[in-house]
Amino acid sequence: MSSLRRQKPGRGRVLPAVLACCLVVAAITLGTWLQFGERQALDRVDSAGGSDPDRVDIEASVQPVDALYSATVDASGINGAAVFDVGLARSSSVLVFAVFMMAATWALAVSVVIGAWYLVTRRKGLTWPAPGWMAATLFALAAFRNAAPGTPPIGCLLDCLAFLWAEAVIACCLLTVVVSGFKTERHPTSAAPL
Repeated sequence: MSSLRRQKPGRGRVLPAVLACCLVVAAITLGTWLQFGERQALDRVDSAGGSDPDRVDIEASVQPVDALYSATVDASGINGAAVFDVGLARSSSVLVFAVFMMAATWALAVSVVIGAWYLVTRRKGLTWPAPGWMAATLFALAAFRNAAPGTPPIGCLLDCLAFLWAEAVIACCLLTVVVSGFKTERHPTSAAPL
C-alpha cells in the first residue's frame, strides 16, 4: 500500500493568492474613493431669502410615505423667520438589503474563484457543468443587481463595491477554466489502465 503525502504550500503558491487579495482590496478602495469624490463634487449649497419687510411666511411638512427613504424635519424660528432643516436618508431596511446584496454578490464570486481554482489546479479538463454554472452566475448577477431597491443607476455604490468587480472576477475565472480545460483536453495524459 502506498502512502500519499500532501505537499506543504510553498511561497510560490501563497504569493499569487496574497497579491490577488491585495489587488481586490486596492480595487475596492479605489472604487469607494471615486464614488464619494464624485458625489462630493456634485453637492451644492444654495441660500434664499432676504430681509424684505414684505416677506411671506411658509409652512412646510414632509411626510415619509416612501418606504425607501426616511425624512426628518426640524423647524425653528430665527428673528421672526421660519427655518426648516429637512433631512432625507435611505431607510435602514434599504441599507441592510444593499449590504446583503453586496455580501451575496461577493460570496458568489468567491465560490466561482474556488471552483475555478480546483478545476485548473487538478487539471480536470472541460468539465461542462462547471463552466455552465459560472456562466449562469455571471448572467444571474445582472438580474440580481437590477432587483436592488429603488433601481439605482449604473455607477452607484453597489456597483463600485461589488457588482462590477464580481462580474469581472467571474468572467476571468470562466475564461481561465475554458482555456485551461481546452489545453488539458488537447494534450491528454497517458490512458489509465483498465
